[in-house]
Amino acid sequence: MTVTNPNNDYLNGPESENYLSGLVDALDTLAPFLTKKQQHALEADLQTAGIAFDEPKYLQAACETAISATLAEMFPESFVYEKETKPPKNVDCAFSHSGIKFNLEVKCPDYSMKHTIDGQNAFQAGAFGRIDDYASIVEKLQNEVFDSRNNPNADPHKPLIKQQHMDNKLKDFLLSASGKFAEDTDEAELNVLVVCCSDRMDVQKWFFYMYGLQGLFTPQSYYPPSEYNNVDVVVLTNTYHRHHGYKTKDKLLDHWDWRRSFNLIFSNPMRTLDKKSAIWKFVNLIPNFSRELEQFKVTNGLDEMRIVHFIVEELLGKGRYYFQPDI
Repeated sequence: MTVTNPNNDYLNGPESENYLSGLVDALDTLAPFLTKKQQHALEADLQTAGIAFDEPKYLQAACETAISATLAEMFPESFVYEKETKPPKNVDCAFSHSGIKFNLEVKCPDYSMKHTIDGQNAFQAGAFGRIDDYASIVEKLQNEVFDSRNNPNADPHKPLIKQQHMDNKLKDFLLSASGKFAEDTDEAELNVLVVCCSDRMDVQKWFFYMYGLQGLFTPQSYYPPSEYNNVDVVVLTNTYHRHHGYKTKDKLLDHWDWRRSFNLIFSNPMRTLDKKSAIWKFVNLIPNFSRELEQFKVTNGLDEMRIVHFIVEELLGKGRYYFQPDI
């Protein structure tokens, strides 16, 4: 594959050699399943040509490509790219195994604001779940504690800023995916939303968007669960983390192989049908850490932060680099 876009830093430069080679392999794997129109559309999203470059658009395409190519390699006999599930609507890909159909829709948030915030010399305030008076609490802390005009001990060069909260983005993803999945599926068809997350704390946040205060998978959800009950399963994956800024992440390899990502699988308790057999089949087919996370014992911190502790202690602490270490 020839890359002619000089502004696509992901696919240019000597540091991109192995990464680009992996992309070529992924596209070769997908080629038998793509029409010419789909192939051109994918290359356009990857922005291999031209001079304009939209990083969030590239990262969405990269995540979709990595996941689709991996599934095409694992299930070549049944894999379908952009399968029509509710014509004319389609999902990113689908496959079948042991009589069960799996439909996958891949979503990648725009983390531009998060990266801007992380790059500032500032304290950050965040919330796990939806707190009604969160904005007023942060504003009060900003004025009374972190403003040097009101607190002489405050650092005037290091303010308190709010982290980006993405529960509304998850809600949008659920609604969009649910609208693509057919309502008349049976126990042998599983509808899966894959959310591509950033760093380990970000994965923890997305868990709380589902199961925290007013979480979208709780009876107290701030949005009606009936509006997205066609979604049976949500996969949180760090595929975004593995692609974004990969040239600075020397511990991460095989970026285009979804099996090398950190994956957690969660069922939607508000789903229309039970589908437990299909869910467990999916858990057994797709490499993930769901069982290990459930069995993990938190001994040095809050159990509510189980995902973060598991990543630090069981993975990074033992040289298993599914995430780039901080130092």
